This record gives sequence, C-alpha cells and structure tokens, in this order.
Amino acid sequence: MTEILDAKCRNYTQNTHNWDRLKEKWPSPFVSRDRVSEFTNGMFKQRSLNTMDARGDGITPRYARGAKIFYEVDSVVLWLETKTKYEGER
Repeated sequence: MTEILDAKCRNYTQNTHNWDRLKEKWPSPFVSRDRVSEFTNGMFKQRSLNTMDARGDGITPRYARGAKIFYEVDSVVLWLETKTKYEGER
C-alpha cells in the first residue's frame, strides 16, 4: 500500500513539475485570455474560459484592460492543476 501512495506522490510531483515547465517558457508574468490556448498548447480555448468565468469557475484573479482579460501565470498554472488529472502509466 505504501508503495502505491509513494508512486502517486511521485506522479503528482511530476505533474506539478510539468505545469511549472509551461510557466518557465512563457515570456511574461501574465497570460491574456486570448492566448491561454497557446499557453496550454490547445487544451483550453478562449471561448471555454469566457464560459467558465461567467459561471464563476474560471481563473482568478483576473484583470481587465479595456475589453482584454489577463491572468497571472502562477494563477493559470494552479488552475490547470485543479482542472486536469494525471493518469500516469497505464
């Protein structure tokens, strides 16, 4: 049983590490909503975030400059960790 838990912890750590790699490659401390698809390599689209923000389960905090919405990179990474799951090796 302990071995299984240890493996799950390692997998979670690897998953978190992979999200951090996205953050390291991003050239700015912010991600605009229209570039979230680029940041996530197409996993989430701008339209999906529009809907999620309207429902109240989008990325927080969010900032606006005119009609443009921005998120902190760290917030995007934390949000991705909650919206995805690591399935490991099958």
